[in-house]
Amino acid sequence: MTPARPWRRARHLGAAGVTVLAMAVDDPAWLTVQAGRRAPRRLRGLLGRLATRTDSSSPTAVWGELLLDRPEQARERLSRQRRSGALSRALAVHAGQRPDQVGPGGARARWAWLVGDLEEVEVLLADDDVPRRLREKLAGDLAALQPGPRPAPAVPPRDWRTDPARPRVVHALTNSLPWTRSGYTLRSHAVLHAQQQAGIEVAALTRPAYPVSIGRVLTADVDVVEGVPYHRCVPTLLAPGEAGRIDRWATDLARLARARRATHVHSTTHYPNALAAQAAARALDLPWVHEVRGQLERTWASARRRAGDPAPYASSRFVAWRAREAELAAAADHVVTISETMRADLVERGVEPGRVSVVPNGIDASLLQRDITPERARGVLGLPGAGLWVGAVSSVVHYEGLTDLVEAVALLRAQGVDVRGVVVGDGVAWPGLSRRVAELGLEETFLLPGRLDRDDALRWLDALDVVVVPREDHEVTRLVPPLKLVEAMGVGRPVVASDLPPMAEIVAPGETGLLTPPQDPTALATAVGSLLEDADRRHDLAARARAFAAGRTWGALTGTYRDIYDRSTRRVDATTDRRATSRVPGETDHERHS
Repeated sequence: MTPARPWRRARHLGAAGVTVLAMAVDDPAWLTVQAGRRAPRRLRGLLGRLATRTDSSSPTAVWGELLLDRPEQARERLSRQRRSGALSRALAVHAGQRPDQVGPGGARARWAWLVGDLEEVEVLLADDDVPRRLREKLAGDLAALQPGPRPAPAVPPRDWRTDPARPRVVHALTNSLPWTRSGYTLRSHAVLHAQQQAGIEVAALTRPAYPVSIGRVLTADVDVVEGVPYHRCVPTLLAPGEAGRIDRWATDLARLARARRATHVHSTTHYPNALAAQAAARALDLPWVHEVRGQLERTWASARRRAGDPAPYASSRFVAWRAREAELAAAADHVVTISETMRADLVERGVEPGRVSVVPNGIDASLLQRDITPERARGVLGLPGAGLWVGAVSSVVHYEGLTDLVEAVALLRAQGVDVRGVVVGDGVAWPGLSRRVAELGLEETFLLPGRLDRDDALRWLDALDVVVVPREDHEVTRLVPPLKLVEAMGVGRPVVASDLPPMAEIVAPGETGLLTPPQDPTALATAVGSLLEDADRRHDLAARARAFAAGRTWGALTGTYRDIYDRSTRRVDATTDRRATSRVPGETDHERHS
């Protein structure tokens, strides 16, 4: 064992200990819920059922309801408590129950941040009743939302020249493979791998404390996946608030960029990533590209509305967050986004149209070579030979609308159609999805195999006669397209999707798939049923969909990235030339730009 390895393990263990201790001090009740949600799916379900097996209003039962993602039931149990202890009061905040105004300051401060009342947070920061670390965390979170750049890290100025013909790009990512599998990480890896294959040198640095923060403690400082290096920023002492974490990330990004003699810094959703990349790029006078793949402020507001908040989109946190995202997109040398609807939104919010490019979700070219019938794929998986199969490979979160798919399968079976269903994936909405399958008596005909690795998930995708993407209608789903839609088209399966703007960009009704009104299981059942009864139509739609997907391989899309890097280099060079003509005698580019 080399000396570096025990030191790395000690540092990661120290970081994990400090992180868990901080969470235990900040909010021990929520830490236990989050730990339970990260347990294996079956264990999570067992713990939740044991905790809620009686009609008790105990804190344990409230905890179990939150573990099973049933905040309404948690609030109902809380309402029956005659006296609430510290644990119940802490859990009540996360169940959506406002704490008593004369209660502990820590609970009130957590509530104010949770519901987006930044004015109340600022008032409570002066309250000695709020624990010191929580005050520091909230102060750092507020500071990160304030307009303007973060300080550039103190690193030596760049001493190498950039060559537009040979880009070397350092990416700032929230998380990555191999420790997190999501649409975000799969697209990130596909982009970086395709860039590398096209001769663009790449490296990535993930957010501070990741992956230690998700329980992956004894990991390496660099994970290499298919030749793509994912560097980690794991400080032993993690700043409690967002601002301090961004500053540490920016320093490590600048150091990595120097080590790689980078030509560009490229950040990807959301504003902490952008701030860290902006600061690192300023320190080294490098072009900064920012990629907007989602609108997490809208995702947050949608979740708060589901939790019972009447007007989360009007909250000061949402307003500040949205303004921060727009400010940083407008400040980047170039912006990448993933749909025309998102591009239009960015332009409307103040980003120059000429500095926004669309790189849509793509596919690995190998998907186009998959040649297996659904019947044969089901045989490989050991599935029953009877019936036709519909389903989805998806994150199991509420806005994906997967219960509508369950309802549609139940409707079709009630009409005598021998249809089977499956959802491959996991997420906070899995307990509710599983309950609905049981309530409709579909345990034998609607399968929920959970989260699978990439190869196994693709085998399930091969086994489907029709792929369904039944997203609900929310502000965020009206802008952000899913990666799974074009992947299903690439493997040659007909698709039925919700009629939302970003999916209508991909699916031409009657040509490459079908669109149905969101949150309408009856219409979904009708559309799916029309395909199940007409094999020729299924095959025709699948062939057209595959031809469309063939134009969206990551290799083909990489040319747009190369063009973006070239344009951003010329933009920064032009700015540098203008600065040079007006420079104070003796002043360097680095001094003036910082």
